[in-house]
Amino acid sequence: MRMIILLVPILILGMVITVYAAEENDPNTLYDRILKQYVTEDGMVDYKSLKGDKEFEKYREYLSTIDPDTLPSDKHRLVFWINAYNAFVLKGVLEEYPIKSVLDVGWIPHGFFIRKKFKTKQGKITLREIENEMLREAFHEPRIHFAISCASMSCPKLRTEAYRTEKLEHQLDDQARSFLNNRKKNYLDKEKKILYLSSIFTWYEEDFVKKGEKIEEYAAKYLNQDDAEFIRNNKVIVKYLDYDWGLNEQKS
Repeated sequence: MRMIILLVPILILGMVITVYAAEENDPNTLYDRILKQYVTEDGMVDYKSLKGDKEFEKYREYLSTIDPDTLPSDKHRLVFWINAYNAFVLKGVLEEYPIKSVLDVGWIPHGFFIRKKFKTKQGKITLREIENEMLREAFHEPRIHFAISCASMSCPKLRTEAYRTEKLEHQLDDQARSFLNNRKKNYLDKEKKILYLSSIFTWYEEDFVKKGEKIEEYAAKYLNQDDAEFIRNNKVIVKYLDYDWGLNEQKS
């Protein structure tokens, strides 16, 4: 009996060490640490300090060695590609840094997204291909647009944590509410009955509404209760805001 009593804490300690080691070796735990270190709660990035970070290089190497098709579920693949997109955006900015905007990269419009390629197990791929083929076409999940961040001031904020399968629904909903209730990016003028929305909602309108639906109805799902009720009870005009492509860089 005494031997059993002595063995129990040893076994528990062994389990704790095993769990801790597994967490330490989890690539998303590594990505968590990187994001928490270099990204503020409002999504601003310390690119100057991130440049040359060895742990970020290690995470990028992980992204190039995993074949998403071998992951256990669609949710795992969705998480992989969201995290990959955001990490590749950071990598792309660091390769060109210092810049004032991702639109400054390349000689053709939006070259940052359609010409710059990133290494994956499935070959080199652009950000536009990840967004349209790996995310939009594969999953038909409109909240993807609030999860991927294009390193610009008008984009949805970059989270200070990696996306994870067990937290994905909460994270996507949280991103949607955070984005739509950020008055710099979307806001309701009740006096004029005008709903000002991000240009994202007109660029990808077909992702947000089905035939016969209105974009303001989709927005109301995630707006604060007061604004949502106003939209449901009044006829509002929808206008789209100009997009600020300035780099989402922390001010020194």
